[in-house]
This record gives sequence, C-alpha cells and structure tokens, in this order.
Amino acid sequence: MEVSTIIGIVIVVIVVIAFVIWLIWQIKKKGLKEFATEMIVKAEDMYKQGENQEKLNYVIDKVIALLPKPLQFFITREAVKKFVQSVFDTVKKALDYVPKKEEN
Repeated sequence: MEVSTIIGIVIVVIVVIAFVIWLIWQIKKKGLKEFATEMIVKAEDMYKQGENQEKLNYVIDKVIALLPKPLQFFITREAVKKFVQSVFDTVKKALDYVPKKEEN
C-alpha cells in the first residue's frame, strides 16, 4: 500500500472519530446543562459571596468528572469553562428578568 493511501485512510478515520466525539458531546451537553445548573446552585450555597473563581472551578471539576473518560481526553477544561459560563449566563438572565410594565 502506498504512503498516500495510508495517509488518506488515517485522515478519514480521524475525521470520523472527531465527528462521533462531537456528536456524543452534543447529546451529552443537553443533560449536562441541567447538571451544571444544579452544581452552580450547590456552589452558590457552599462558597461565600465573592468567591466566584472557587465556585466556577468547583462546577467545572464536577462537569469534567461526569464526562466519560474517553471524552475527557478530547474536551479541554477551557471548553467546559465556556459551557459552564454560558449555562450560568442563561440562568442569571432568567433570574434577573423583570417584565416591562404596561402603560395605561
């Protein structure tokens, strides 16, 4: 077998593996949102006001621990941090929402 054929096969295999990992992550992420929300509430209860970095690290660690080991190899801490931050921002936006008063 030629080197170019082997390289082509390896590239296709890598792309397929990457797609499967991405697909698993998308499916898992839906359940992770609920779990991340629960961990945010728990962190808010456990840590004092102002210990935001500790709270964030706690939630990130819990979410990473929930991921399957093979997925942990491909998903960086920074990606989980962005995910947790987006969940937090959504929850905060919902809690801070104040409906507009109707004018008579």
